[in-house]
Amino acid sequence: MGARTLALAALLAAVAPAVAQVRGTVSGPGQTAFPILVSPLVGGDAEARGFESTLRRDLEISGLFRVLPVTGAAVPDPSGAVDYARWAATGARFLVAGRYQPLGSGFTIDVRLYDVIERRILGGKRYEAPQAELGRMANRFADEILRILTGKRGPFDSEIAFISTRAGRFKELWAMRFDGGGLRQLTRNETINLSPSWAPDGRSLLYTSYRDGRPRLYQVDASTQRRRRVLGGPGIVVGGRFSPDGREIAVSLEESQGNTEIVVIDLKGRTLDVVARNEGVDVSPTWAPNGRRIAFCSSRGGTPQIYEAELPSGSLRRVTQQGTYNTSPAWAPDGERIAYTGRVAGGSFQIFVVELATGGLRQLTWPPGDNTDPSWSPDGRYLVFSSTRGGREELYVSDWRGRSQHRLIAGPGGDTSPTWSPWLD
Repeated sequence: MGARTLALAALLAAVAPAVAQVRGTVSGPGQTAFPILVSPLVGGDAEARGFESTLRRDLEISGLFRVLPVTGAAVPDPSGAVDYARWAATGARFLVAGRYQPLGSGFTIDVRLYDVIERRILGGKRYEAPQAELGRMANRFADEILRILTGKRGPFDSEIAFISTRAGRFKELWAMRFDGGGLRQLTRNETINLSPSWAPDGRSLLYTSYRDGRPRLYQVDASTQRRRRVLGGPGIVVGGRFSPDGREIAVSLEESQGNTEIVVIDLKGRTLDVVARNEGVDVSPTWAPNGRRIAFCSSRGGTPQIYEAELPSGSLRRVTQQGTYNTSPAWAPDGERIAYTGRVAGGSFQIFVVELATGGLRQLTWPPGDNTDPSWSPDGRYLVFSSTRGGREELYVSDWRGRSQHRLIAGPGGDTSPTWSPWLD
């Protein structure tokens, strides 16, 4: 371990007790947006600007900060010294500053978070990685900033998979890092692919594909793009979700004409259980984090509504009590709430979050346009969803209260059915 690494480790140990004093000031998105300045990295070149811009974007999306513009007053001292009075003059409460150094085909970055008002270092990290990982390191430091200031890691070192027509008229499966880097096409079936969802380890995805002429369930490796068919047979399969331990899969399976059930299968496709069997249509299963309940959309009451069933008893409870068409449930990582898509007056579809303990309901999105298919971030503070508010289907991110919403990525075609991965490590 080099002298610089040792020094930084000692620094982090020294400032650790002070972090708790800051946590009380930064609570959650939609509260006071704290002014933060991301200063250009000392020694940075054009490549280093990518780290800075990605970090600024992550902090803006978080809803916790007001990211200040970089002006002449924000140019760092080449020595790396911090002049707190000068930084305070920019209006910043928090400051990100550090040093960039090219290293072969990669780089090293030493970056720190400062409390400008209290004149102290809150924490820092050293990253050494290939140049292609620059955006990911910015995501990781954004996660670290949220951890330092709120006590809870941010969600940005993750990936989002989605269905897109950006390569043509076919609905193919794509994936990318949160910063938009590593964008890649995972299927090339030239047909319809639907309903992606991540495995608990973040290495693969389940999805439904018509590649064989009828909807069947497949699993694809997110890195190698190797695929396997999970479930064969005569039934129509629409979507699948891994259990939290990754040992079982809940699928929507048509067992007879017009009768679709939620079926739990093992990894070889063998049926283990049928959840709350009935004569209606049951689709869109989502597991509770503890693996003991499954929520899903069912028409058993006459209109599509969200229900939850205990496992293995099948004891059933209706979750949604308002609206005539509610679907696409997504269980929050803390197990306390479910996000879903609901139809509102006027006919558009919007995102709602329901508190399971109280039944309290919060509408996150509003017309114009449809907002559909919510998926939770791994930390449970944010949702990604598809929106037509800009005229075509695009991906947006919102905090779970709906107060801070941002478009995630632009591109040709339409982007739908997003699913947020676990943390990358």
